[in-house]
Amino acid sequence: MSKFKEFIKYCMIAAVGGILDLLLFIMLHTYTGIHIQIVNLVSMFTGVTTNFILNYHFNFKAHSKFFRRYFSFLTIGTAGFLVVSIAVFIFVQQLGCNAIIVKISATMFATVIQYLLNRYISFRMYRA
Repeated sequence: MSKFKEFIKYCMIAAVGGILDLLLFIMLHTYTGIHIQIVNLVSMFTGVTTNFILNYHFNFKAHSKFFRRYFSFLTIGTAGFLVVSIAVFIFVQQLGCNAIIVKISATMFATVIQYLLNRYISFRMYRA
């Protein structure tokens, strides 16, 4: 599969996980008293796990090293989470910006970086 098609498929899968992440973030942020960073953690973990499973089976079609790849994918997802968390802290908690807009913008930025890292780290030699 060409890298461009792979990237498009990655983005489509990221959209699924991102929508799940965002909906869970909105629901927990709007309807619970849970601290915003805990809400962000729960929603991110759910989205990253969904994205890994879909990428493992449908994009990279990996057939080995499930838990090793998941750990790598989750580590990269955690780095993305830190970027989003810092953005939420600065722009929402300190500057009073809209939480949903900040979450979407920071997540879009993190997705591109995460694709590159996952492509060349988590799923390197994925056909083997």
